[in-house]
Amino acid sequence: MTDESRSDDPLSAVAEGFAYESTWEAGQMEPQTVADGIEVAATPELIGFMEQTVYDGVVPQLPEGHRIVGVRIECDHRAPTPAGEAVSVSITVEEVDAESGQITSSATVEDEGGVAATGRMRHAS
Repeated sequence: MTDESRSDDPLSAVAEGFAYESTWEAGQMEPQTVADGIEVAATPELIGFMEQTVYDGVVPQLPEGHRIVGVRIECDHRAPTPAGEAVSVSITVEEVDAESGQITSSATVEDEGGVAATGRMRHAS
């Protein structure tokens, strides 16, 4: 975010349908221990991966000095991901609303077993 007027529409360079992907290692944060002492990635960690992937994909498209900040998130954590396993996070910009200065993105987190989580996020500029 910046102190400049919102009328310059910093989101104009972000296209609906824009997709970005990143790879992370599960368990970088404090892993949760479940049955039989197995350590898995906690839900907040997967949300962090989704948020950071949106940030990493979108911010380079914005004018210098502009940033985004999350204002809403919905997450469905579907399956455990063992700590140390690689996860792939794919995001797609679903909507760019210049009037509100917000973008809406969807995200999918996949590990070796398939889809571990899905989410929908809104960010303001």
